[in-house]
Amino acid sequence: MFVGHYAAAFVLKGKSPKASLGVLFIATQFVDILFFPFTLLGWEKLEFVSGFTAVNDFKMTFPFTHGLLASILWAGIFGGVYLLLSKREQRSKKKIAIIMTLGVLSHWFADLIVHTPDLPLLHGEPKLGFGLWNNKLATFIVELVLLVVAAFYFLKQTVLMAKKRAALYVWSFVLFMILVNYLNYYVLPVNHDLVSLTISALISYFLFAGIAHWVEIKSIKKG
Repeated sequence: MFVGHYAAAFVLKGKSPKASLGVLFIATQFVDILFFPFTLLGWEKLEFVSGFTAVNDFKMTFPFTHGLLASILWAGIFGGVYLLLSKREQRSKKKIAIIMTLGVLSHWFADLIVHTPDLPLLHGEPKLGFGLWNNKLATFIVELVLLVVAAFYFLKQTVLMAKKRAALYVWSFVLFMILVNYLNYYVLPVNHDLVSLTISALISYFLFAGIAHWVEIKSIKKG
C-alpha cells in the first residue's frame, strides 16, 4: 500500500488537531522509510519477481521492519523520540506521542490488507497478508476510498469542512496523491533497480510529508 497509508494520518490528525500532519505522514510510512535503506544494507531482502502480484514484482523478507512485534517496537521508538524532542507542555506532548505511535503502528494493519502472506507476527512463520495486491483495480479503489473518507473525517473534525479555501487545499492534495498513485500503478514503467527505487521511494515519502505540512499551514491560515 502507498497513499492508503496516509488515511491513518488524516484520521489521527482529526483525533488530535495539535499533532503535526507532516510528522504524521512520516509516522505512517516510517517502517517503509526504514525498509528501503535496510535492503541496500542487506539486512532485509527485496527480490524482483516478474508477475509476483498484479500491483508489483516485490518478493520481500522483513526480519526487522514489517513484523507486528517489530512494528510495535518501531512505533514505541518513534513516539519516544517525539516525546523527548517536543517542546510542548508535558500533557499535550504525551497525548501527541501516543498519536504518533499509533501512526507508525497503523502501517502494519494497512499492509495486512494488500500484502501477500509475508508479514510476520514475531519473526519467521506464521506470516500474514490478505493479498489484495493480486487485484490491481481493487487495490487502487481501496486506497482511494480510504484516503477520501479519512480526508473527509479530518476536515469535519477540524471544522475546516465549511471553510472553502481550507477544504480546497486539502482536496487538491488528496487528488494529487490519487493521481500519483494512478501513475504509479498504471503508467510508470516497472523499476527493478533497487538503488533508484529506494531513492524515488524516500523522495516521495518526504515530499508528501512536506506538502502535508504546507497544506496544514495554508489551511489554518486561509481557514
